[in-house]
Amino acid sequence: MLRPSSRDERRREVRRSRFRKTSDPNDPLNRLVGVLVVMAIVGATFVAFLIDLQIMRPERYREVGENQRAGVRSLEAYRGKVEDRNGFVLASSTQGHNLVVDPSQVEDAAVTAELLAPLLGMSPPEVVNYLVGDGPGDRYELLAANIDESAETALLELRSLPETSRFTSGLYLQPSERRIYPADQLAKPIVGRVDTGNVGIYGVEAQFDEAMIGIPGEELFERGRFGSISGGEWEVTPGAAGYDVVLTIDHRIQFVVEEALLKHCDETGAKGLTAVLSDPVSSEILAMASVDRDSEGGCIVPRHNMALTEQFEPGSVLKPISIAAAVEDLGFSASTAIEVPPSISIGGHSFRDDPTHPAAPYSMANILANSMNVGTIKVAQQVGPGRLHDYLTRFGFGSLTGVGAKGEESGLVRPVDEWRGSDAGSIPIGQGITVTAAQLAAAYNVFANDGIYQPLSLVRGLRSPEGDFFPPPSVPGKPALRPETAAEVTNMLVGVVGGGTGESAQIDRYTVAGKTGTAWKVFEDSAGVTGYGQDGNRRYVATFAGYVPAHDPRLSMVIVVDEPQQGWAASTVAAPVFSDVALYALRILGVPPDDGSVDPGARVRADPATAETGLDIEALVEPPTDQVVDSEAEPTDVAPTSDAAGAVAAIQAATTIEPSADATEGP
Repeated sequence: MLRPSSRDERRREVRRSRFRKTSDPNDPLNRLVGVLVVMAIVGATFVAFLIDLQIMRPERYREVGENQRAGVRSLEAYRGKVEDRNGFVLASSTQGHNLVVDPSQVEDAAVTAELLAPLLGMSPPEVVNYLVGDGPGDRYELLAANIDESAETALLELRSLPETSRFTSGLYLQPSERRIYPADQLAKPIVGRVDTGNVGIYGVEAQFDEAMIGIPGEELFERGRFGSISGGEWEVTPGAAGYDVVLTIDHRIQFVVEEALLKHCDETGAKGLTAVLSDPVSSEILAMASVDRDSEGGCIVPRHNMALTEQFEPGSVLKPISIAAAVEDLGFSASTAIEVPPSISIGGHSFRDDPTHPAAPYSMANILANSMNVGTIKVAQQVGPGRLHDYLTRFGFGSLTGVGAKGEESGLVRPVDEWRGSDAGSIPIGQGITVTAAQLAAAYNVFANDGIYQPLSLVRGLRSPEGDFFPPPSVPGKPALRPETAAEVTNMLVGVVGGGTGESAQIDRYTVAGKTGTAWKVFEDSAGVTGYGQDGNRRYVATFAGYVPAHDPRLSMVIVVDEPQQGWAASTVAAPVFSDVALYALRILGVPPDDGSVDPGARVRADPATAETGLDIEALVEPPTDQVVDSEAEPTDVAPTSDAAGAVAAIQAATTIEPSADATEGP
């Protein structure tokens, strides 16, 4: 084996010595080399970063820098107002506050909750949940949005008192928009309300929410580590306020109507009342009010707009449609007489009048003034089911009114090929069909507006923040009758009020045209039987529809009384409401009296057919002593029509419904 020479050994020893020397961290030279290497790496990294910062992606880093020193605050854009036709503000916005809490700063959550709960209408445990937050990192909780002024004042007082001030630590008032309603509950179903986030939830507030909310602004400012920089850059983009909504209603008339409905609700014990007042020429709604009963049985103005959402069978208030069709198509007039038997059978069911009368000729004016069932059915037979259906649709039944409100119902007018059983008899006298109060208002405006059907309107237009006014698109009216026909029917409706079933709607020094309607309601009795009930166990809907002055109409009105308890006939519970309300509304509108220049009952009282039969018109106003419809015709398997949804189903199922047809009106 060869051994390394001493020379090789010496070389290896030198290399080992050098390695030990260069790897020794305590050697100054090695430290210097290490520092130089680190500096070289750092320098290379810095150069690479500068290349990326200044050459490769300068815009990105410029944006990051600007964001770090730029602060942004959102500026409120106030929601638009809701006004009546005269500029009276029904809804507006003002400066308010949200109550927010920083849970990390709350000293004693239990005591603070006891102090705040009564102010916020919350329970102490609910308040505690917000005060403790979601953990140590939770620095923000919205305790209450848009607190009212009384709660805000009470909170500030708690802060000022030495004994309670420490329990308000962590509570802050954050600026917000507060929605206020200067007229309180007036026109509530029309105006609607907003939620805590100022988003419309019903009424006009919901219908025009997108136009009313506006566009929030922004405030951009330069900030440093400790807040905004004095003298730094500052830019403000103001918010754009929302559009105002101008309604067609008159708040004065609306107030009168609501007060009258509340009064009559108490007096009649009714389940509810509805009224629609409009300009009969333009069909602008001047007032639309509803009264309902709350869970405790008191009369209140409800949230929902019953004039648009509640469907019901109208009864005899629909009879002028058949008469108008006969005048238009068959050349009838108020004096045209037809033979009217004491009863008539349709689809196996008997219809008759009360009080009973012998077979004799009766004029159109007499049939309408006395609300005769059999006479109206005989007229409708001559018109024909197809033409009658056409006239019902011409008058807007089965269609929306044009108001455009969410949730509006269209009622139900079944096609002629779906008429069965006694429909040809019941529909002409207002049963087997559902309508809304708003539809009736639009329909009676046809008679007052020279035969033109004009869709109802509730909004006059939108007004921009700059003051520009934007009316809704014009909707042309559609001819439903010849002007001569409308005038002839008006004369007959004057007779209804002057000497027929609508006498309680008379107004001193004004000539009124109108018609009463009293319909049986379908309901489920205590035995679980669905139908119109039995003698002594009926439920009614009483209606009056009319306009004034009859020959120069300035005001039209529909009054609907649902399930009155003190009296049940339209002539005694609905017509008087018309008289009371119309008198105030006419004064507000400045409509001069017509001084009774037209004798409202002249045509009816001088009618040869009346004289021939000796029919006592005055007696027909008295309540009947027996039922109008034969007991064999009582329905037992139809659904209730007291609710909007149920009404449609009921009419669809009611193929053999035998109507009450205004028992109190000589139906």
